[in-house]
Amino acid sequence: MRNSILAIILISFALCLSGFAQTNEWGADYATFDDAVNGTGDQTSSVATVGPNRFVAIVAQTPLEPVLDNLFNSPGNYLVGYWDADSGLGRVPSPINGQQTLPIYNQDAQFTEWTSGLDQVILNGAYQLASDNSGRVYVANNDDFHNILVFELTENGVTSTDFRMETGSNHIFAIEVDDNGFVYVCDYEGNDDKTDEIKVYAGVDAPGTSWGVFGVNDDPVTTIDLPEGNYLGLTVSGDGTAIFVSATTQRSLWKYTGDPASGYTADAGFQYTMAEDDTIANGGSGTPSLLGLAYLNDPPTVFAAVDSFIHIGSEGGYPYGRIYSFDPDHGGVLDTIDVAEWNFAVTGSYSTGSSNGRAGGFTSVVDVDVEATEQAVYTQTYYGWAVEKWVFDGTLVGIEQVTNQIPQTFSLKQNYPNPFNPSTIIEFDIQNPEFVTLEIYNAIGQKVATLLNGNLSTGSYQAEFDATGLTSGIYFYKLTAGSFQAVKKMLLTK
Repeated sequence: MRNSILAIILISFALCLSGFAQTNEWGADYATFDDAVNGTGDQTSSVATVGPNRFVAIVAQTPLEPVLDNLFNSPGNYLVGYWDADSGLGRVPSPINGQQTLPIYNQDAQFTEWTSGLDQVILNGAYQLASDNSGRVYVANNDDFHNILVFELTENGVTSTDFRMETGSNHIFAIEVDDNGFVYVCDYEGNDDKTDEIKVYAGVDAPGTSWGVFGVNDDPVTTIDLPEGNYLGLTVSGDGTAIFVSATTQRSLWKYTGDPASGYTADAGFQYTMAEDDTIANGGSGTPSLLGLAYLNDPPTVFAAVDSFIHIGSEGGYPYGRIYSFDPDHGGVLDTIDVAEWNFAVTGSYSTGSSNGRAGGFTSVVDVDVEATEQAVYTQTYYGWAVEKWVFDGTLVGIEQVTNQIPQTFSLKQNYPNPFNPSTIIEFDIQNPEFVTLEIYNAIGQKVATLLNGNLSTGSYQAEFDATGLTSGIYFYKLTAGSFQAVKKMLLTK
C-alpha cells in the first residue's frame, strides 16, 4: 500500500508540474543597456561589485588576429563605474585618456590611466577585476611591470588611489582579495620555468608594505606552483583558507588549502573536471571551459563562469554561456545559471540583446562576481557589451557532506525535526557519483523549492530546508540520483 501511495504522489507531481511555474530559480534582474546612455561601450570582460547595484566593469577590446598571440595588446582598455545602477541608469565617470569622463561608445584607443602624483600607469591587456571591503577595485594589469592597480568607486566616479604593486615579468590575469585584505593574483600561463604562478601579497592596509611606493615591489607572502597550462580564474574563501583556480586548459577546477602565513597545498579531496560531452551545441562551436570565479561565504559556494574564451561571431559560444555553482568542500555542481537559454527565452535568439533590460545578448560569460548582502550574482557579456545582475527567487542553501565514506546503498532519511518551524534538516546517502536533485513539493504537487540540482560525489550529505514564507501543512521532499528516486513526507506547523 505504501508503494502505491508514493506512486500516486509521483504521478500527481508530474501532472501538477505542467500547470505551475517553478520557484527557486535564477533570473536576470537587469542588464545594462548596450547604448551610449548606460552601456559599457565595448567588449566587457569582467565586473567587480562593491555593494548592491554598485560595481566596476572593465572593457578589454579584442586584439588583432591571431587573438591569443596578441591578447595583452588591446586596442582599448578602460574601466566603467556604476553607482545605484539598473538597466538604464547608474554609469559614473572614469579616468580615461587623462580625463575623468564617460567612455565614447564603440571607439578604439580609450585607456584608463592610474595616476598618483607624477606616477602613472596605463591599462594594457587588463581583463579581470576584484574588490575589497572598502570600495576599492584591483586590476590585474599587464604594463611592463605587470602591476596590480588599485582604484576606488564612489557615487562621483572611479578614481585612482595611491596604491599599486609590481608583480614581475609574467602576464597576469585572474585576481582576488580576501576579507583580511590579502591580494591574490594568478599568471595567465603556467610552465616548468617558474614556481610562483599564484602570488599572495599582504594588503594595502597591512603595516610595512610598499603599495604605492614608486619603483618598489614587495615579495609575495607566499606562492603556489601550477603546472603547464592557462589559468583564467581565481577566487578565495573570505578567511583565506581555500583558494580555487580555473585550470582552463584542463577544463578543471582545483582547490588549495592553507593560509597566507603557512602556505597552501593541493586538496586531493576536491575534484571537478568538465565532462567530455559538456560542449557547445545549437549551431555554436569552440570548447567551453572554466573561466572567472567568485566565492560566496554564506552559504559557502563557488561560482564559475563557463564558456569559450574570446570566440568570434556566430561561430562561437553564444548558445552555451552559463554559470556553475559548486560545493566548495568536494567540488560537486550545485546549480546552473544557463545565461544563454535565458537570453534565448527573452529575445528568441542567442545573439540579440533585449529591449526591456532583462538580457544582455550575445552570451559570452568570461567572469562572475557575487554581492554578499543580496546574494546576487553579477556577470558580463563580452560580445553583448553589458553587465548582468542575476538573482535567486528563493533562499540559497548549502549542501554539506557529512562523510565521504561509501554508503551501502542510496537512501533518503526522514527529516528532523518533524514537525518543524521554520527549518528542518534532510539527510541522504549517495552510493555512486551521480547527478542529484532534491526538491520540495506542497500537498497538491506544486514545486516550492529546489535544494540541489547538480553532481555529487559518493558520501553522506545533509541539506537545510528553510520554509519561511510557506504556509503550514504537509510537504513532500523528493530525492533523485540517477535511477534512484525516493519521496518522504514532512509537516510544517506555524
